[in-house]
Amino acid sequence: MTIKHPKRILAILILFGLMLFTFGASQPARAQDGTPYEVLAEINGLRIANGRAPLSENQYLNIAAQNHANWIASTGQGGHTGAGGSSPADRAVAVGYGEGAPVRVTENWARGPGLTPYSCVYDMWATSSAHISNMLTTWHVEFGAGVALDGEGMTVYVVKFGHVVGSAPPQPTSVPSGPIGTPAPLVQPIATAQADDDGSVIHVVQFGQTLWGISEAYEISMVKLLEQNYLTEDSSIFPGQNLVIVPASVEEDAETEEEAVEATPTQTEEPTPTPTRTPTRTPRSTQQAPTPTPTEKPNPAGTFLVSIFSGDTLGIGIGLVAVSLLGIVLLFVTSSRLN
Repeated sequence: MTIKHPKRILAILILFGLMLFTFGASQPARAQDGTPYEVLAEINGLRIANGRAPLSENQYLNIAAQNHANWIASTGQGGHTGAGGSSPADRAVAVGYGEGAPVRVTENWARGPGLTPYSCVYDMWATSSAHISNMLTTWHVEFGAGVALDGEGMTVYVVKFGHVVGSAPPQPTSVPSGPIGTPAPLVQPIATAQADDDGSVIHVVQFGQTLWGISEAYEISMVKLLEQNYLTEDSSIFPGQNLVIVPASVEEDAETEEEAVEATPTQTEEPTPTPTRTPTRTPRSTQQAPTPTPTEKPNPAGTFLVSIFSGDTLGIGIGLVAVSLLGIVLLFVTSSRLN
């Protein structure tokens, strides 16, 4: 058997192998949705807004929080009891916090898909008395944070609050039950807005309010609220942001003009045309909703090759490359013998 054009076949196989290596590169792992620094900055921003002094970042508490976040992500077991039945204080002391002196440590943790530092602090912890008490503590003086990503793609946050017993400034001897002496309420009740002249209803977001709470206050479905404001379930809202509850009505009252007609006109005069005033409407807010941008259609061939070389199908991709290389070697051997 004679193989015609062995060099051409060999070149095709080499080209195919290079394409597999180029387009079949494995995709980078998804990163978590925030950093330890960002979640600490959000908490200090919350403290300043409520008349509290910012806490100091402690590297020992950072390490202890990161260790617990990693443990939750790897085991899927949430809670304040960690590896080996350890408590928040046990884990802090184990990495050197307090350097042998007695310490007091409390902890916040959360896990969720697409969970950002802002939504973690304001949408999850700020609505819980125990968590808000830790974040607005007058007992602890320092904190640390850790962030991890679990096997289901959910972001895990852990923040530890602590102080060394006897450290300045003097602290109470018991854990406070909640924030004291705040200059303004932590979460303002949702007061529904009245309709404007054009029929629209616009809600101005206040501190601590959530999409779910606004949806319930106005008795509007969450789906409709998100669609009208170009948001998703993972979107964060901010104090001062305008949300459309009821869009402006597109119907406008047409202006009519009355013509005076004489009962017995003695002469006919050509009427002088008068300009008709077009009613204008001043928008309530200069904030414009983002215009959705069209997304490009995925390349089926590229998607297939990427899927082969990522995740559980990595072995299949390697097998294809191995078969291609084996075919090249066989062609070399066969071509040498025929020549």
